[in-house]
Amino acid sequence: MKKIHMVIISKVLALLFVIICVIACKSDPMEMPSAVLEKGPAIGEPRNFSMGFSAVPKNSSDYAYLRSFDFAANYGETLLLRGVPSWHEFLEGQSPSGKYTQQILAQKYALQSRNLNLAYVLDVFDPNDRSVLFNLPPEHYGQSLKSKKLKDALTQEAIFIIHNLQPEIFVLGNEINMTFEQDADSYFQFVEVYVEIYDRIKEISPYTKVLTSFQYEELLGNISWKTRHIPRWELLNDFAGRNDLLGITTYPSFFVDFVRQLDNDYYLQMREYSDLPIAFLSAGYSSGQSRESFKISTPMEQRRYLNKLLADADILNTRLIIWPIVEDGSLYNYPNSDLIKTMGLLDEQGLPKEAWSVWIEGIARPRLNLDPNH
Repeated sequence: MKKIHMVIISKVLALLFVIICVIACKSDPMEMPSAVLEKGPAIGEPRNFSMGFSAVPKNSSDYAYLRSFDFAANYGETLLLRGVPSWHEFLEGQSPSGKYTQQILAQKYALQSRNLNLAYVLDVFDPNDRSVLFNLPPEHYGQSLKSKKLKDALTQEAIFIIHNLQPEIFVLGNEINMTFEQDADSYFQFVEVYVEIYDRIKEISPYTKVLTSFQYEELLGNISWKTRHIPRWELLNDFAGRNDLLGITTYPSFFVDFVRQLDNDYYLQMREYSDLPIAFLSAGYSSGQSRESFKISTPMEQRRYLNKLLADADILNTRLIIWPIVEDGSLYNYPNSDLIKTMGLLDEQGLPKEAWSVWIEGIARPRLNLDPNH
């Protein structure tokens, strides 16, 4: 049973952070008008952090993909896009194809037309096996970042994204501590390459926030069906001086039945181990049952979690909160998507759940700009 749970959770965490690349690639946002509403006056206490959503569409249509942009614009300030390395576009120092360039520029136009900030995640390792590089061409299967060709290709793609999409936040590597748990050699190879790419990005775009991300429940070592371990806070030191924000993904509803089971300092303890501003790159909580043997939640518990998340974010030096899914039913036809089917803030009919009002109250608060470079 433990082995089965370990396989399932890796797939779940991948799903929670996925924009299906086929959808993104076939969409042409330049041909689709935005449906952005005029926001009302700011109400309530100021907040230090931006709020937004991942671009996870309801289904595989172009309309659904662009609707995820509109949701982020209407009910947030930031959209999180996720890409996988397009190794073949940058191997041998070649220039990317016109098709790839057009896709990136279409996304840029869609963001600009909606006045959205961008957080971009370039996921280096396969979410289903964090020891394996993601999306490798067949002729490079089994290779690692020891390969100079692959290292150079990854570097060139990162620079290309910075030049063309100009993200406010650029995340290289996702939930990288899960790679450490599966294959320490692959992890340390990544750290070495990450440091080099970080320095290159800062040369060309010094104000871009560059970071990697950590899976929080794994970092704490409290995933019940895996081998428990002491918290791995020391991994943060591997990126010291080259991590502009502390990026985490977190999904407590897989591990607790009630929000009250979370310690009061569940997130606040991060202050003891890092002075970095916090980026919740994906923070979500289910509102119902997914499948047998997994925790059961309710809309009330989801609301309680979001209240806690926003309250803790006010205490922490938080810069970003991304909720992974807007509507239930997103990615409904993909394997294991039943595990996240109730994580939306809206139900499958698009009707608001209890937590939606908490989100709306949060986004209505005036946002302070603490960074003079943005």
